[in-house]
Amino acid sequence: MNATIEHFDSNSNNYSKENQTVISSVNLIICCMGLPLNGIVIWLLGFQIKRNPFTVLILNLAISDFGFIIFAAIYSISNFIDPPFQSWVIFYLFDVMYISGLFLLTVISIDRCVAVLFPMWYHCSRPKYLSPVVCALLWLFSFLLVGIGSNHKNLVFSYVPWDLDWIVTAVLCLPLITISTLILFIKICLKSEQVKRGKLLVMILITLLCFLILTLPLYSYLFITLFLGTNYTSLSLQFLLYRNLCACLNSSINPVIYFLVGRKKQAQAKESMKTIFQRVFKEDEVPGIR
Repeated sequence: MNATIEHFDSNSNNYSKENQTVISSVNLIICCMGLPLNGIVIWLLGFQIKRNPFTVLILNLAISDFGFIIFAAIYSISNFIDPPFQSWVIFYLFDVMYISGLFLLTVISIDRCVAVLFPMWYHCSRPKYLSPVVCALLWLFSFLLVGIGSNHKNLVFSYVPWDLDWIVTAVLCLPLITISTLILFIKICLKSEQVKRGKLLVMILITLLCFLILTLPLYSYLFITLFLGTNYTSLSLQFLLYRNLCACLNSSINPVIYFLVGRKKQAQAKESMKTIFQRVFKEDEVPGIR
């Protein structure tokens, strides 16, 4: 049985049913807004706009966000059903989408740091098919990691008190994203005026900052409470509910960030979404090569 499903058993008695209903309702509303927004991103980057190595990463992130929002909506709806709907396939894919999104966001942050710090290598020596290969490997690793984490009690990881995928993302993804965000912040806000004009870098910086604001406090709370000796099982449902709420909000707000950064403030006529996305994802926005 998937480890995630265990969060829906007797542990739910330790958490207010009323609070669970409120959070699930808010989460469902966010999902209803996030699905069409990410669908637009997938349609534009997948079929309307010429792809480049960076938009391949953003497209895969949008697919991951879209899938996560779907399964988060299913989970939210299940909280209104008595007994709650439980399927190991749904919750397995739910975790895969979440983990793959974290990995993709980590790679995107590293990609922009490399573009800023080594612009000549990035545009002249970067392997042509690096982005598709990296995305394929990240999806494969996400499926394997969640599969191993879901069955760790039957494997060599039986001594691990938390889900393995939570540990990997907290130890690997969060520090890398934080460091990358600091580097981009210094480059954009404290260094060159030329960098400041780059819409692509501004968009990525805002995306990373929103992710950290929504994610770091939650993981910090989890580690502090566990360090103080709080029972993990009593926290699992609470953490899962708030993590899903923050993740859905983050996944839904990304397309809004792309739109707001890409549009022209003084545009006379109404611009199409395609034009806005083409502007924000232009590769010549990378600093240091103009």
